[in-house]
Amino acid sequence: MNGIFNLRTYLSVIFILVFLASCASQPKVVDKKPVEKESKPTKEVTLNNAELALKKAESEWLKNRDINQRNALLLAAAQDFQTGGECGRADIIIANIEPFLEDPLQQQYSSLLKAECVLIQHYASGLSNELIPTPIDTMIGWLASITADPLISRKEVLIAHLAALHERWDLATNVLSQQLRADSPLNQQQEQLLWKWFLKSSKSTQNTLGRSSEFMRAYSSLANILEDENLTDSSRQQAIQYWQQQYPTHPISVSLPEGVRGYLDQKLKEVRNIAVLLPLSGRVQVQGDAIKQGIMAAYFAKLENINKNNPGQVIPNITFLDTGSENNAFVSDKITPEGLMEFDIVIGPLLRDHVTKVKSFNLPESMMVYLNRLSASSKQIDKADSINSDDLAIANLEEELSGIIDGSTEPSSENSSAAVDARETAKVYFALAPEDEAIQLANLMKKRGVRTPIIISNDSSVSRRMIDSFNQHWIALNGIDDITPPKIVTFSDNKGLRIGITAALDVLQSQRRIRQMSSLTTETVHSVTRNRRDVDAFVVFALPQQVELLNPIIEASISLFTERTIPVFATSYSYQHQLNKNSIRDLRNLVFVDMPFLMPKQRNSELAKLVDLSWNEPPSSFLRLFAFGYDAFQFSEQMQQLAYFSHTDLKGLSGKLSVNSARQVTRSLPSAVIENDSITQVGGF
Repeated sequence: MNGIFNLRTYLSVIFILVFLASCASQPKVVDKKPVEKESKPTKEVTLNNAELALKKAESEWLKNRDINQRNALLLAAAQDFQTGGECGRADIIIANIEPFLEDPLQQQYSSLLKAECVLIQHYASGLSNELIPTPIDTMIGWLASITADPLISRKEVLIAHLAALHERWDLATNVLSQQLRADSPLNQQQEQLLWKWFLKSSKSTQNTLGRSSEFMRAYSSLANILEDENLTDSSRQQAIQYWQQQYPTHPISVSLPEGVRGYLDQKLKEVRNIAVLLPLSGRVQVQGDAIKQGIMAAYFAKLENINKNNPGQVIPNITFLDTGSENNAFVSDKITPEGLMEFDIVIGPLLRDHVTKVKSFNLPESMMVYLNRLSASSKQIDKADSINSDDLAIANLEEELSGIIDGSTEPSSENSSAAVDARETAKVYFALAPEDEAIQLANLMKKRGVRTPIIISNDSSVSRRMIDSFNQHWIALNGIDDITPPKIVTFSDNKGLRIGITAALDVLQSQRRIRQMSSLTTETVHSVTRNRRDVDAFVVFALPQQVELLNPIIEASISLFTERTIPVFATSYSYQHQLNKNSIRDLRNLVFVDMPFLMPKQRNSELAKLVDLSWNEPPSSFLRLFAFGYDAFQFSEQMQQLAYFSHTDLKGLSGKLSVNSARQVTRSLPSAVIENDSITQVGGF
C-alpha cells in the first residue's frame, strides 16, 4: 500500500509540474474552417531540460519502480529549474521528495539545492538581509550534513555568502577566495563580489590573503593604494594606473570596480587655494563664526603636521568669503562663477538657499563641499526653536538657519539620475541632519532588543522630523514582525508630560479601576496602581531641560511590582555636556547618541581643553558647530577618496564620516549611557 501511495504522490507532483510547464508554452487551438491553399505548420511543444527530466522520472518509475533512480532524476530536474532561474519550481520538487530520500548523497544534494535557492530568491527580491525568509542559522543546519566531495565546493560558496549575511567579512573573504572557480549558481561576477568583501575584511586578513597568492596580492595592493592617507588625489590616480600596468589581465583590472573607474575619470589637481563660504555677518553670524573657528583649528593643525612631517608639501591658502545671512544676495562680491573658479576647493555655503544659488553657477562638482543638503520643498520653522538660545541642540539652531542640517533629499529630478550611478558625479553634501541621528537611534534600540517603545515629543518641528524618520526606519527594521508605529506622547508643559506618560502606560486606567472598586464598598481599599508590562523603552525627542523632568515622572508611573528599569533613548537634540550632579541623577538610565567631541573620551583631549580655555567653556551648541567646521576642512582634503571608495571613512570630531550613494556625508555616532552618577561611552570609536 505504501508503494502505491508513493507512486500516486509523485505522479501527481510530476503531472502538475509538467502541466504548468505546458501551459506556459503550448499554443491555443482555435476551431477554424480550413482555408483553401493555405496550411499552417503544427507547433510542437518544446520541453526544457527540467521538464524532460520530469517526464523521464515518470516513465522510469512506471517501468522499474527504482526509487533512487526516480529521486535522482527529480533532483536533476530541480537542478535544471534552478539553473533556469525557476527556484520556485525547484522548491516544489524538493519539498515533495525530501521526506522520502533514502540515499545520503541525494539527501545532501537536496539540502544544498534548497539553501542555494533561498539565497538566489533573496538576492533577486532586493530586500535587506534582515528580511531573509529562512533564518541563517536554519540554513547552516542544512549545510552541516553535507560531506560528499562532489558538493563541498558549492557548500563552501554557500558558507561564504551566509558569513557575509552575518557580516563576518573575514570568513566570507577567506572562503570565497578559495572557491572562485567553484561550479556554484552563486558564483556570478565572483571576483567583483570578492573585492567588495575584501574591502570590508580586517587589515590582518587582507595582508594574509595578499601573501597567499599573486592573484590575491592584486587585491591587497589596490586596497592599500585606495586607503593610503598620505597620497594626494592626483598621486593616487597615478598609483592606480601603475597598478593596472602590473596586473593587466587580472579580472578587477580588466573590469575596474565602479568606484575606482569613476575616480580615475575625475580631473584632479593639487589643492593650492581653498575658499570657505559662511555667513559671517547678519542674524546667523555667531553660528557662522563658530564653524569658521573649527575650520581654522583644522587648518592650523594641518600646517603643524606639514612642517613637522613633510616640509616639502604644498601649503594651501585659505580665504573666507562672507555670504551674509540673507537669502537673496551674497555680501562678498567674489562669490560669482568667475570668482570661485580661482579656487581649487570650495567649502560651503551654509544656508540652503545659498547652496541652491552656488549650485546654479555650474562649477566643477569635484571642487565643491556643500555644508547643507537640498530639499524638494521648504520646511516650516517652529518659532519655539529660537536661534539665540545657547541651550538648544544643534538641530534647533540649524532649523532656524533654514537648514544647516536637513535630512531631506535632493529634488526628485536629481535623485533619479543619482539612483542609476550616483558615484559618477562628485558633488558632496555635508550636513548634521537630525533625521540621521533618529535612524541611528532606531538601529541602536533594535540591537538592544527593544520591541515596544513609547515616543515622547515636545512637538517642535525638529522633533516631528526625527519622529518621521525614526518611525519609517523602525517599521523597516521590524518588517518581519509586522509591527505598528510606536505610540507618541506629545506635551507642551510639565502637566501635559505627566498626563501623557501615565496615559500611555495605562496608569490612568488602573487608577480609574481603583476608584470604581473603592466606590463599591465602605471599607478602606488598599491599592497600588499598575502599568503596561510590554513597554520596554522610551524614545524622547525634547530639549535637555525637558528630558531632566522625564525620569521622576516615569519612575512615579511604574508599578512597585516592576523590578526592571525602563531605559530612555535620545539623540544629541536632548543632551548637553555641561551637567551637574543633580542633572546626572535626573538623567540616569538615559542612553543617547552624540558626536565624539562631546563624549567623555574626547572632553579630556588637548583640543577640547584648548577650545574650553579659548572660548570660556562654551555650550554644546558651539562645540557641535566647531566640530562641524573642523571636520568640513578635514573632509575637503579627502573628499574624492571618501566619495568614490565607499569602504573608506574619516574619524572626525563630529562622527565617523563616510559618503553614501546619494553623495551625502553620513556620520556614525558613538552612544553613551548615564548611570551610577557618571556618563559611560558604550559604543563608537
